[in-house]
Amino acid sequence: MKYFALSLDPIHVGAGGYRLGRVDNTIVREPATDVPKIPGTSLAGAVREYTTIWLKEKSDECKNKNKKEKEECALRKANEYFGDKTRQGVVRFYDAQIILFPVTSINGTVWITTKAILEGWMKEEGEQNDEKIKIPQDAKNEAYIIKWDEDQPGTLNLGWLLLKVKKMPDNDNQETVKLPAKLNFIKRIAVVSDKLFSHLVNDNLEVRTSVRIDSETGAAAEGALFTYEAIPRGTVFGFEMAVDDRRRTEGESDIIEKIKNAFIYLKMLGIGGMGTRGFGRLEVLRSDAGNKQDEEGGGAK
Repeated sequence: MKYFALSLDPIHVGAGGYRLGRVDNTIVREPATDVPKIPGTSLAGAVREYTTIWLKEKSDECKNKNKKEKEECALRKANEYFGDKTRQGVVRFYDAQIILFPVTSINGTVWITTKAILEGWMKEEGEQNDEKIKIPQDAKNEAYIIKWDEDQPGTLNLGWLLLKVKKMPDNDNQETVKLPAKLNFIKRIAVVSDKLFSHLVNDNLEVRTSVRIDSETGAAAEGALFTYEAIPRGTVFGFEMAVDDRRRTEGESDIIEKIKNAFIYLKMLGIGGMGTRGFGRLEVLRSDAGNKQDEEGGGAK
């Protein structure tokens, strides 16, 4: 099943270690494109913990037991869904990829994407109230505006980069995608090339500076200044979740419903690091893109 998610705060999933560059603590990136992402392992770990909390406090199976039995019941069900040291789980999470990325411009915030991303995530049949949008055949060193809330400019600055805007062909046979209704708050979307997308994303990440506090003096520790980067708030992600039919012991829809109930905790408690610095909250938006096919053909085989 495919889902869209919106970052309500900057998100930092650290890559671990250091590398040469402008920041000390870098985030995880896709090796082939260098575009930041949220690894499926990070999603699975956070959702597993939140599913355990929901099972313990809200599920009919566990909530009416005493404290110790609640914890044992919730842990047993979570192990069944996500696996433990002795068995593999039935739920699979895949990497969350950036679908729409916010960039500052003289016209306000513009969300950028590529044709390949739109085709991969928004091409399937969606909901009835989704917005149908035409997309270009190709984008090279220019930008195509596919959604705009006012008169379109002739040029578009995206951060430090100034691009010429090419008009979309007025063709009824033009390829289209469906923007989910829950993303209607986005008023300006531009399509750029794959080559420019990676550069624009990496050049417009949020970078913050912090300092370690000396516990004895309560003041900044000498030489303890460090910088770290994060995916900015307002970024739209896409990720997939599947249920393995070969191992599940209860209905697929029941498992999915329980895990969806745990998604609300991502909106409150977040994912990744720097949570005490206001990072990490992620709102999961359900999309029916591809889900009808999943329901007809079953889950993961």
